Amino acid sequence: MSLSQFSSGRTPSNVLVNSWCNALNEAISTSATVCAEDLYKGGHWATAKVILNEYPIDLWVLSAGLGLLHHKDNVVPYKATFAVGYDESIPLYSQEYVGKSFHRTWWKEITSRSIFKSKHPTSIVELMKKRKRDYYIICGSPDYVNAIELDVINGLEYLVDAKKQLLIITSKKINGRLTAYLFKTNQNMAQWLRCNMLMLNISVAKYIVKEFTSKQLNDLNELSQKLIEELKELPEREVKKGIRRSPEEVKSFILKIMEKNPGISATHALREFRDSGNSFEEKRFRAEFMALREAKP
Repeated sequence: MSLSQFSSGRTPSNVLVNSWCNALNEAISTSATVCAEDLYKGGHWATAKVILNEYPIDLWVLSAGLGLLHHKDNVVPYKATFAVGYDESIPLYSQEYVGKSFHRTWWKEITSRSIFKSKHPTSIVELMKKRKRDYYIICGSPDYVNAIELDVINGLEYLVDAKKQLLIITSKKINGRLTAYLFKTNQNMAQWLRCNMLMLNISVAKYIVKEFTSKQLNDLNELSQKLIEELKELPEREVKKGIRRSPEEVKSFILKIMEKNPGISATHALREFRDSGNSFEEKRFRAEFMALREAKP
C-alpha cells in the first residue's frame, strides 16, 4: 500500500490522515501480515537487528506509515516516508503549515489512531510514561527526528533522569529543547567506524550500545560526551574523486542494486554508487533510476 495512491491532487490534510489510517488498519485486520522485523530491508535495518540479537535491548520502529511499532508487530507492506521528494512522501501542506511542521501533526495523528493501541504504547510519550526507568537511544535521519520531536519532548518529564536516559543520534541540529540529548554524527565518524554515510547513525548506535552494556554504565550523556571528545581527534575524511561513469555503466549499476534491494530509493542508490567510488551527475542518475524503475515489470 503506497501513500501516493491517497495523496494525488490536493487532498485535504485531515482527509489524507483519515483515509490512510482507515485503509491501513483495515488491511492489517483482514489481509496477510508480515512481522515488522522481517518487513524492512537495507543495511540500516540489518544493523538494528544485529544490535537486537547481540545486546539486551528492545527494538522499536519509527514508521512514517504506522507510527511507533514494536519489532514483533504484524503489519502489511506499505510505502510512506518523511523524506521529501518521493511519490510516497508525506506531503508538507506548505500553505497551511510552516516548513515540515505537518510531519509532526501526521505523527501525532497516526500514533493516536494506531491499531496496536490495545497491545502496547503507540507513541514515545506513552512508552516513556510506562517505562520511565529504561534507557532510550533514538537513531534516525533529520526528517524522522523532526517528525517525532514533540512526542519526545512531551515524554521527557516521565523519565527518572532524562539527561542520563536519552540519546538522539542524527546528522543535523535538532529542536533546542532536545539539544542536550543530541549526538551529532559527521563524515569523519564514518571512516572511523568503516561504514558509509547511510549506515553511520545506526553504526554509532551499535558502538554506544556495546560500550554502555559491556561496561555496565548508567549515564548515556556522560558516555556520549566522552565519545564526542575522543572523536574530535579524528583526521578529516579524505574526499576521493569518483571515477566518471558512462550512462551504460550507470544503468548496469542501478539494475544490479535494484535486483539486490528492490525497494531501494534513488537517494540511497546514488549514495551507494558514490560510496563505491563512482561519479555521475545527480539529475541524470535520478532520471536513469526512475526510467529503469518504471520499466521494471
